[in-house]
Amino acid sequence: MITLLRLTLLLLLALLAFGGCEKKVEKTDIGFIGTLSGRYSDLGQASLQGVMLALDRTGSDSNINLIVKDDFGKPAEAESIIREFSEQGVNFVIGPSISSVAAAVVPLLEKYDIKMISPTVSTSDLAGKRDNFVRTMPHNSSHQSEAISGYLINKLKIKDIVVIYDSRNASYSNDLVKKFSESYIRMGGEVKDVRSFSPDSGESLKGLLDNDSDNPPSLYYIIGSAMDTSLIIWQIKKNGFDSRVLIRKWAASNEFYRLGGDAVEGVMLFDYYLDKSTSRYKHFEREYKKIFHKEPAWMSVYGFEAARILIDALPELLKGENMLKAVSKATENNVLLSGFEFDEYGDAQLPLHFFTISNGETIYKGLAE
Repeated sequence: MITLLRLTLLLLLALLAFGGCEKKVEKTDIGFIGTLSGRYSDLGQASLQGVMLALDRTGSDSNINLIVKDDFGKPAEAESIIREFSEQGVNFVIGPSISSVAAAVVPLLEKYDIKMISPTVSTSDLAGKRDNFVRTMPHNSSHQSEAISGYLINKLKIKDIVVIYDSRNASYSNDLVKKFSESYIRMGGEVKDVRSFSPDSGESLKGLLDNDSDNPPSLYYIIGSAMDTSLIIWQIKKNGFDSRVLIRKWAASNEFYRLGGDAVEGVMLFDYYLDKSTSRYKHFEREYKKIFHKEPAWMSVYGFEAARILIDALPELLKGENMLKAVSKATENNVLLSGFEFDEYGDAQLPLHFFTISNGETIYKGLAE
């Protein structure tokens, strides 16, 4: 059954695809590949909405044909889509949404002559490589793990933790867990346990906390989707633990706040600062609400900027310019991500900040590094 949200997306895509056809303008095909269905769909849907707003706001819907594909969060499906894009002559792609999918498709890009920009992928497995892949989300670097560990131990005085992570998105989670655990222990903290779960297993998330009844940790570090993270937090509260909770940016979507409710009060996260007081952001927010009738999520912001960068770089890319050179020049006109830049490999660079959740809002607490 097609949900109301997906129906709305399809209608909007139809408008984007046909809005300029009466002008007989030759259009450039741009592919979008994202997880629009299933457990991680909040990432793909919100990113796509940001992309569509960028096309509309820049007027590019008259000369760009957006071709949208759902990878269902499955690497094999995404690989098939990349081959299909190649057969259709699609040379530019926005996406994918999650790291495990990106790990599968990025090695195919050079073979199929496709250039890709992702709004939300942050695995370090793809960092430091000269290829056809760039992204607006900084990767899970050792520097990031050290900054988080140092802040937890030195500023918040948290000395012991339990790490709980989603093993299905392994390209994202495994490297992150390893780097963080190593840095946290090196700085004097104790990792009491590392526990994995898979949304496909059918096992109850409640069992992840069974060993903590007598001695819960000072902090749970949960690395998972909005749905799974909120469900685990509910279990922590239900058990009566007074442990603090740290989540990843991955989980902090509108869906997380809806599902988490009062249970997410006081939850912490490290993120990249977005000044919502600027006229640029307020205009973006106003236009987003006008179309989608809700507050933009962080994925919408990154989807918007990824699309805008690609749109600005497109004239040079069509002339055969190098991917990194073209998109780096386009960052000079950043609308929302102030201070954003690509490094020499096309990996995003942004300073890390600390936030807490209070009354359903993310409250800025200061620089974390």
